[in-house]
Amino acid sequence: MKAVQSALGHEEATTTLETYAHLWPEDDDRIREAIERTWAGSAEDKLRTSEAE
Repeated sequence: MKAVQSALGHEEATTTLETYAHLWPEDDDRIREAIERTWAGSAEDKLRTSEAE
């Protein structure tokens, strides 16, 4: 929660919860897949950068 609050620039965690909490309970799989895609892309970017050097 604190990471999401910080990323969105909310001063209070309650702002984040009141705005976005309804998205999380049913979206576990979708969120997990999005994070996995992001991490996979980051790893590929690092490999491309390392190979180019």
